[in-house]
Amino acid sequence: MERSGGTTECILLTVMAFDLHMAICQPLRYITIIHPCLLCWQLGSMAWAIGLLESVVQSPPTLYLPFCPHRQGDDFMCEVPALIRLSGGHTTYNEIQMAVTSILILFVPASLILVSYCAIARAVLRINSVNQWRKAFGTCFSPLAVVTLFYRSAIAVYLQPQNAYAQKGA
Repeated sequence: MERSGGTTECILLTVMAFDLHMAICQPLRYITIIHPCLLCWQLGSMAWAIGLLESVVQSPPTLYLPFCPHRQGDDFMCEVPALIRLSGGHTTYNEIQMAVTSILILFVPASLILVSYCAIARAVLRINSVNQWRKAFGTCFSPLAVVTLFYRSAIAVYLQPQNAYAQKGA
């Protein structure tokens, strides 16, 4: 399922926000806390492991759903929400499982990212030198742009209202 890639990306964006938070807010302690050989590998491995675990947890219940041959999907990717819509059986368990994992995988990392960027903004706004202020905001701009693009795309895809026209064909 494609959702595990999105899960991994959510966790990696959280790791990136934590790394930037430590670099801006704790610059003197950064190298001791974010040790390249230890913590970076652990955080990266954790992101991939959570993505794999989420896929292993959601795939079997979704694949055991009864699918109707006369239903057609509008999506071209094999994602869990699209497969649930194609099912002709009882999908309450799958929908509850998807809602719980969505909260854990999307909203918890988004909250941590928001807290990190608020702390970064507060630290940057305390800088007195205009040159250092610009340098700090320049460092933060590209990671913030990546986070914004990812979450705007996820909101546009997953939180849009269902298309009534598309549902008539199902």
